[in-house]
Amino acid sequence: MSAGQDQATDLAIQGTNTSSITSKRSLERLGYLDPCHIPGVTEQDSPMMFKYVVPKPSRRSPVINRAYYQRTESIRVLVEGWIEECESKGIEQCAVMSLGCGFDPTYFRLATLRKAKESKTKLKYIDIDYPTLITERLYMVRTQDTLRSLLPQNPTVDDVGEIVSDTYSCLGIDLRNLEMLKKGLEAAGVVPGLPVLIVSEVVLSYLEAAESDAVIKFFAAYPDATFILHEQCIPTFDVDDEQENLHPFSSTMFRHFQKTMTPLKTLQEYRSLQDHRERFKVLGWSKCDLLNMNLFADYVTMPTAEEHQRVSLLEPFDEHDELYWIGAYYFIAVASTGPGTSSVQGKKSPDVLEHIGLRSKLQDVTALSAHHVDQETYTNLDDEFTDDTISSDLITDIDWAKQSPFQDLDINRKGHTLSILGDEAFVFGGFGLDAEGHQEGAKVFQTRGQQTRLNTMMRLNLIDGSAETLAAGSDGPAPRMHHSAATSLDGSAIYVYGGRDGPSKVHNDVWRYSPNGGWDPLWRARVSNEGESPVPKGLFKHTASMMTVGGREMMVVLGGRLDTGEANSQVWAFDPQECQWGHFKWRSLENGQQQPFPGIFSHSAVVIPDANNQDSLLVVGGIRGNDEKVLNTVWRVSLGVSEEEPNCWVEAKELDIRTDSGDPLPPRFGHTSIALDDDRVWIMGGVSAPGLLKWQETMVEIRPRESTFQYLRASAFKELVMVGHATALDTNRGQIIGVGGGGTCFGFGAWWDATGWALLV
Repeated sequence: MSAGQDQATDLAIQGTNTSSITSKRSLERLGYLDPCHIPGVTEQDSPMMFKYVVPKPSRRSPVINRAYYQRTESIRVLVEGWIEECESKGIEQCAVMSLGCGFDPTYFRLATLRKAKESKTKLKYIDIDYPTLITERLYMVRTQDTLRSLLPQNPTVDDVGEIVSDTYSCLGIDLRNLEMLKKGLEAAGVVPGLPVLIVSEVVLSYLEAAESDAVIKFFAAYPDATFILHEQCIPTFDVDDEQENLHPFSSTMFRHFQKTMTPLKTLQEYRSLQDHRERFKVLGWSKCDLLNMNLFADYVTMPTAEEHQRVSLLEPFDEHDELYWIGAYYFIAVASTGPGTSSVQGKKSPDVLEHIGLRSKLQDVTALSAHHVDQETYTNLDDEFTDDTISSDLITDIDWAKQSPFQDLDINRKGHTLSILGDEAFVFGGFGLDAEGHQEGAKVFQTRGQQTRLNTMMRLNLIDGSAETLAAGSDGPAPRMHHSAATSLDGSAIYVYGGRDGPSKVHNDVWRYSPNGGWDPLWRARVSNEGESPVPKGLFKHTASMMTVGGREMMVVLGGRLDTGEANSQVWAFDPQECQWGHFKWRSLENGQQQPFPGIFSHSAVVIPDANNQDSLLVVGGIRGNDEKVLNTVWRVSLGVSEEEPNCWVEAKELDIRTDSGDPLPPRFGHTSIALDDDRVWIMGGVSAPGLLKWQETMVEIRPRESTFQYLRASAFKELVMVGHATALDTNRGQIIGVGGGGTCFGFGAWWDATGWALLV
């Protein structure tokens, strides 16, 4: 790379400061940081202080706000926890160094908070970044009265590009110049034996691997150091060939950073958590715990249902798939050169993970196993390498009917439905690119602005593979996504219910579609969210299944979300003959307790017979509404009609589904399921947590009567992730048809499974 290219890259990297700090200001304005961890404090006088360093605030998308909240809160908890641990151990003096600080105002927040605490531990805080960025930072600080008043009195150095004092230093140093870094820290009073905390928040990933290694090794020479590293990793999606078969999120992320001239150079060398673990070990750190952001959020930043509910009320949010992918691709490492005793102060080294209560949780092997934590999610220097490959005894090979069964299909949509009537399949609605408005190939990258909610219907011929898009008439349903479509028991019509056409615009209507009659509106209503209602209040991300209840054909609607974002725990059934809804109430258990079935969404449900040969629902996975936990539960849900109260009843029994070797079902949401017969249900795709759902786990077969499951493996399956897709059983040809799906990578771009596929059953 030429000198000019190096300079351009450095400028582009410095520009990431603006994006990052603007995102954090967005959190502050919306109230994510409102508590500020001080009772009674609001955004107006928030000590988080982002308002002072972002003169022109901009509102970020909900998923970026959520991800940045977890990132910002994680760093805050660790930095303040480490300082508090030093205080609790009676350490007289400690130092915090922020590498690549940009405009981060942490020092000013800490200075404000520590005034009230009157801590006996003296804190040195050192901000370090490119010289030009530090000059800009200091100019900004000096033009803000609040920030300027917190600058140290009588610094030893005070000029336009540097401040050095006994409490706060601001150093313009390129981290690749370690000799200058050493001199700068010595001038700031960072002496050997002083407990030091080094914070690197998505900084070293932009350096060459050898350059970032040198920085980490440099600080390993401090006898009492703690290093907090937050940046990207690449979870293993394909254990057989991870280099050739990256998850689309990975490809999109790499593409974005290349395009913005800020390539993730270190990530090319150190991909997995295990790679980073070995990196810290080789570079001289005696302790290192690494966990992805999903796990850190579960245990530290959003551990309670109350915190989830507080955050969920701040703004409409429905991008859980993207958020969990981000959480699997970003991690925090906490490394230390301890444990030991400081050679200067005679105090035991601070252990921040112990202080915030995370150490004991990470040592609970049983709890970690139950939480589906593996080495792609959490690892430390004491871990032994384990083989994550699924035993061949637990895998059944299946065959493609066709990998591309439809000619020139380029569907580019997700959150749609797929229904089969005879020899034709019908795709309706969803979110994506209208077929009439683009000429793109499969797996293209698109900006958000080119995408929209759709109300078009696509007709696919299952015999010759042809496809056509039907015109969206004014007499049909409005655009929507995450709706449901259920085929009548005689296979003559499709019933569509609900969905959303905006963050909080949720439909509450039922439509019937038949190839000959077109669209027919069966039921529409506006329902208040206040109090009880004799009909549903409008749902999305629910399931609707045609089944026989009390001798009548009904469309049973279960789970989903209301326009308030609340998860629905009620069960409704629509009678297509009477065009009326019935509310099926949970029947009490024999001990008088209510059913434990939670409000869920993004689950799947199929109709299978129960022990009495009556229709029942097998409900798999989803997200629990109160705490947004991704579930691996399997429920058998039965409905009935009786003369006793409740007249229309529903009850549920949770099944303990495991492999023959006792392994639990991986958690997932956003998947689909197909009942092949009375005791074979295929689960396809979805998103897992806290780690990435590997491609070998993408499909499973559940056998409810035996309470077992096994993994399914199709040849050349690795390029399909199956998220936001739709599936249907084509009984005439003995195959499952899958169409569409895709995802978005942190606003970096979208990817699509655009061609359709067919699996033999």
